Amino acid sequence: MVDLERSGLVTFTFRCNTSRQVYLVGDFNSWDAGATPMRFGANGMWSLTVKLPPGRHEFRYWEEGCAWHTDFAAFGVVRNAFGDFNSIVEVLPPLRLKAMPPEAYPFSGGQRRQ
Repeated sequence: MVDLERSGLVTFTFRCNTSRQVYLVGDFNSWDAGATPMRFGANGMWSLTVKLPPGRHEFRYWEEGCAWHTDFAAFGVVRNAFGDFNSIVEVLPPLRLKAMPPEAYPFSGGQRRQ
């Protein structure tokens, strides 16, 4: 499961009944299977929050020495070069709103209302 915040923080949560270490692996860490260990919580879930840049990212979970897992509850999946599926997370650019100055509005005549 993937929870996405507007700031680019992404929380990955994965249920895996294992005593082995589970890692988050994806294009954002150059598919390095040992780079990003997840934490096992009291709720029986593995989780990790990371900051990702805007864009589409592919990832999987690696159960150390055992198996790859796909997160079908993510934003989607895509077939990878090995014939299996990578999960997808799409991080949107931060929303930044800024009011335009009064002179930018054609109907205001550049005048501010009092």
